[in-house]
Amino acid sequence: MTSAPDWKARPEGPDYDAVRGRLVDAAAQIVRDGGVNSLRLDSVAEAAGLHRSSVYRYFASKEELLTAVVAQATSRVRRKVVRKLGRSAPPEQLLAEGLAMALAELTSDPIHRALTDPSASETMSKVGNKALTGGLGPLVDPVFEQAAAQGLLRDGVTAADASRWLQVVARGLLRSPDVLPDRAAVTALLELMLIPALFER
Repeated sequence: MTSAPDWKARPEGPDYDAVRGRLVDAAAQIVRDGGVNSLRLDSVAEAAGLHRSSVYRYFASKEELLTAVVAQATSRVRRKVVRKLGRSAPPEQLLAEGLAMALAELTSDPIHRALTDPSASETMSKVGNKALTGGLGPLVDPVFEQAAAQGLLRDGVTAADASRWLQVVARGLLRSPDVLPDRAAVTALLELMLIPALFER
């Protein structure tokens, strides 16, 4: 296993989570205020009250930082969905109804809207696409981990593969909210297509 360079911040180090959180919060505010094109690492460092080099101690790239921003926003949405549906909701319900609820919430979220903004530069659009896909992990990973633990996934479908595939599907739906603007229609489509593809019946 390759260890991180000495200058990189270590997760076990003091204040690691607090500093990383400050950087993510600063980046999120910049994206909310000015869109994804306005995200500059020197601006993030300045807003967090840190030196620009500090950003690289905690994030290897702008994409990694942006993914953390998306993951933070997505985690907030997941908590809302779990509160609404309940912690004991079955994976099938969390996947169909929960994902439809989450997508409706995410399409109005300024972070996610900024990442799907057609005016983003080509470079930031690519970074945003990767960040959006990776950042959706907190939304779908727990559903498939729960389904795998309960033996509900179809033979040959791993939790990791199902999660990755659904992240791509969710990203597509986020990029085209007008295709299925009605939450009930999204839920019905997910129940019809995704549940049989991923879960034993």
